[in-house]
Amino acid sequence: MIQFNVNRFWKLVRWSLTMDRRWFVKNTLSWLVVFTLMFLFFTCVARFNDQPASLPSYGACTSMVLFTTVAILVLGPTMMFNSMRGKHDDQRLMTLPASNLEKYLMRYSYWLLLLPSFVGSFVVADLVQYLVNWLLGHEGRMLVMQYMGSPQLHIGAAPKPLILCILLTFVWLHSCYAVGATFFRSHKYSWILTSATLIALGVILGALWPHDDIARSISSDTAINLVRLWDVIYIFLIALNFWLSYRFFCRQQVIGRFVNL
Repeated sequence: MIQFNVNRFWKLVRWSLTMDRRWFVKNTLSWLVVFTLMFLFFTCVARFNDQPASLPSYGACTSMVLFTTVAILVLGPTMMFNSMRGKHDDQRLMTLPASNLEKYLMRYSYWLLLLPSFVGSFVVADLVQYLVNWLLGHEGRMLVMQYMGSPQLHIGAAPKPLILCILLTFVWLHSCYAVGATFFRSHKYSWILTSATLIALGVILGALWPHDDIARSISSDTAINLVRLWDVIYIFLIALNFWLSYRFFCRQQVIGRFVNL
């Protein structure tokens, strides 16, 4: 029987934050160093248009930030067990006075708890690069956040059904990595094993997919209906993946082991 108590869950979250405080601090500092070095490289070292701190420099910074953000949103569940070290932590998780659902949601939420530190590291690194460029006297200096809100960053419009399908695709990938995080034993490299599995499935499905001649014969109305059908399939697969992720987590709690990969 699935049990969930809000008060007990929040106590579990607070306890986890206390026990893994060093892990959160380490990740925050890592993000800060990565963002700072990346911003300083593009705005001070790399030269676009033969000058530092130019608009293309901040465009490159923005592209890297957006790429990193998407990667975190997709790969977030793979951080589920990254703070755990060895069998002692596995056994401690098993003996916590909470239901399996509460423990699963607590471990899954670790990537969500890292988002504030990710945003904070980005803001601090942005201020550092602005200060450094100001000290160096670069005339084109600005904040990366300022560039993100400027007209230079223009994203073209797309049909709403296509946007929804793309969003569901990212959520489906996110759920796939949630399955991999609880299926594979390797905490650090579960994202690699999951990625390899997805690539293999993609190759197989690509070989079975209709050829271009068939795709060209599909009318626009049929294409829209196919996109909507894919939306329904994605929603079903997302629910299935999260259910499988939870069941694999419960299995690990019962027998105390992951799949030996």
